[in-house]
Amino acid sequence: MATDPISSTRQGILDQLLEHKSGLTVDEIIAAIGLSRTAVNQHLIALERRNFIRKSAPRKTGGRPVQTYVLTQEGTNQFPKQYSWFSALLVSTLRNELGPERLDRYMFDLGMATSASLIPRLLGKTRSERITETVKIMNEAGFRASEIEPEGLSKLPRVECTNCVYHDLTRDHPEVCRFDIGFLSGLMGTEVEHQTCMQRGGEACRFRFKPFA
Repeated sequence: MATDPISSTRQGILDQLLEHKSGLTVDEIIAAIGLSRTAVNQHLIALERRNFIRKSAPRKTGGRPVQTYVLTQEGTNQFPKQYSWFSALLVSTLRNELGPERLDRYMFDLGMATSASLIPRLLGKTRSERITETVKIMNEAGFRASEIEPEGLSKLPRVECTNCVYHDLTRDHPEVCRFDIGFLSGLMGTEVEHQTCMQRGGEACRFRFKPFA
């Protein structure tokens, strides 16, 4: 479900709190934004409900302590970031240093290593149950994953993803797709076939688990 956009006034309050990490009082926000106390309080309540800000330790003054507000991590996340650019820079540098083939292996091994911490979630489950749990893990990571019917010799469900959490990155660096293969291989303990890929013109990314030996 899409979240409502932040109004310019509420964004202005977030901007002020970003500039003042130790927090601001209502009076200080009023002075910076130029609105009435009632209006500022209404905006603060709305931002607090969305977990963008929180009350911090009261500031000691000559009189009684005054309440301050600070940004939460969720509030900080509302500001632009350049993860895609930085990720592309890292992968491009690795490709220049390792070459395409070694980068391909590196991404696969990275996926395998990443899966290791999640293996406890799969212990004691059947192979089909492991796929169901794997789909849950992928959805938690931002994929839109689901189980689809088996194909070929394997009787195990396949996994389909209708989005890619690093779609722009894989467009110029297809080796990144090998991370998913390594990740799924590590979770399931068997080889994974990347049957269709959105970067290769597929309508979705589909993964088939090869029959266990």
